[in-house]
Amino acid sequence: MISKRLSALVLLTGLFSWPVCSYSSDFVFYCAPWKEIKNKKILKNNFSIKINNSSLSILGGDLDTKFFELIYSHPSFYLFSSPSGVLLNISRGSDLKEVTLWQNLNKEQLFYNSTCNK
Repeated sequence: MISKRLSALVLLTGLFSWPVCSYSSDFVFYCAPWKEIKNKKILKNNFSIKINNSSLSILGGDLDTKFFELIYSHPSFYLFSSPSGVLLNISRGSDLKEVTLWQNLNKEQLFYNSTCNK
């Protein structure tokens, strides 16, 4: 009787703590300044990327778009999109992340690239 209650208590505790563990995926990456791919111009400020579940925020930096949502997860990259249509691609695999940002601004396509570390 006691073993059934104990196992039920352990199971119930596990069920309540499982969602907390599975959704606590905060990652912060520290990134070099953006580099415009077309003309090799390097922007001025470093920035950080914070990923919380499927949301991504850019802290600092020289670009206006700061908030993104995960739209596709591939074994080699993550693809995020902002409400304004800016796309951000982050590589997977190693500690050094390649980040590429694409935006269509006034019918001009702009591509930026950076590298980030944990």
